[in-house]
Amino acid sequence: YGVFSSTRYPWPGIELDKKQRDFVPLVPQGREDEFAKAEADRRQEQSRLDNEVQRLKEAVQKAKGEKDDDRKRALEDQLKQAEHRAQELRSRPPLIETAYAVAEAKSRGDAAIQLKGDPNRLGDVVPRHFPAVLGGDVLPDNCEESGRRELAEWLVSPENPLPARVMMNRIWQHHFGRGFVTTPNDFGHQGRRPSHPELLDWLATTFREEGWSIKAMHRRVLLSRTYQQSTMRSKRAVELDPANELLAGTLQRRLDAEEIRDTLLLLGGNLELARPGPHPFPDQGTWGFTQHKPFKAVYDSNHRSVYLMTQRIQRHPFLAIFDGADPSTSTGARMTTTTPIQALYLLNDPFVHEQAQRVAERVLWSGSSTADRVQFAFELIFSRPARPEEIATAADFVQEATVLLKAQGVPTEEVDGAVWRAYVRSLFRLNEFVYLD
Repeated sequence: YGVFSSTRYPWPGIELDKKQRDFVPLVPQGREDEFAKAEADRRQEQSRLDNEVQRLKEAVQKAKGEKDDDRKRALEDQLKQAEHRAQELRSRPPLIETAYAVAEAKSRGDAAIQLKGDPNRLGDVVPRHFPAVLGGDVLPDNCEESGRRELAEWLVSPENPLPARVMMNRIWQHHFGRGFVTTPNDFGHQGRRPSHPELLDWLATTFREEGWSIKAMHRRVLLSRTYQQSTMRSKRAVELDPANELLAGTLQRRLDAEEIRDTLLLLGGNLELARPGPHPFPDQGTWGFTQHKPFKAVYDSNHRSVYLMTQRIQRHPFLAIFDGADPSTSTGARMTTTTPIQALYLLNDPFVHEQAQRVAERVLWSGSSTADRVQFAFELIFSRPARPEEIATAADFVQEATVLLKAQGVPTEEVDGAVWRAYVRSLFRLNEFVYLD
């Protein structure tokens, strides 16, 4: 508590004070004083202009009872010009990019216990330290900062194995659908014991030794024999380990919401792999968001879902359908639900229709026969060849859909496209599309 009470937080605004402030300027090292002076000069100029506006408003109000119309008009013109200058300066972007982040508070030091949680009844002052139950440590006597730097260094110190173990458990859970510890937010006595403690410790140690590289650990897991197994297990393995805790075969899991969206974009050939720029937020000077009128927006994008804007008060509409994480709380493991809305989305949503059209165009170009097209569709969408019975079923679908569309008056030149779009959407709705085997 002492560490974070010595920390300054950005002011997000409230109902009666909608102006955000105390964002952290991203100043190049060594130029802090230069930018601080420039900001101070700007605030001083803004104050001068605002005072001039207020002075002219009072003068205009006072002149209303006078008979000199020319003087009234002159004052009104001066007021408009002053208001324009003040607003123009206020609407200028910051001198340097800022971040909604924490910084050192002006007053830093140890905190006192609040008796029964009452900030007006203070008890003993407690030296800033880290949780004793995790080994603990106190700040050096000469520490004049908040202690956040020391806290971060303690978290990744060789004497603290927990962060590396927790992170490797999350990485393993991401790829297998279940971690070594099935309570990823609780490694304490009330949590579950790890299924493979030695492997978890080895991976955590390797993670640290390789410089905390998450990418390297993803690669290590994906190249492992364990990950490359099928979900099909021998009868003996099922008898000995019904829950498959020992991983005689990989665990079947559904793609998460982000993976489903990225897969649809990839199949349609319009997934943008480059890193996107900033979101097109409204100008900060126009923000007037409050508790009752919060900021809400959805920005269309063909970039990977990891770059979608995340709002703390509202989930992205697509991610919400497929059990995306609740952005307002810590989500150790996502739920996996099966709902009619998911099936209806994959059949009816305009985004799915657009991607199905793009895939159908690729299928039509792949060959002239139904068998060739079905084979291409299966290899593209499911990464396997189509079985004979699947080709036969597809041929029946194409024939019946063609007859139906012609009976509905669809122009002959548009029938093929409509048939294969419908067929692709039917493949999108299969379990095989959203489950990894």
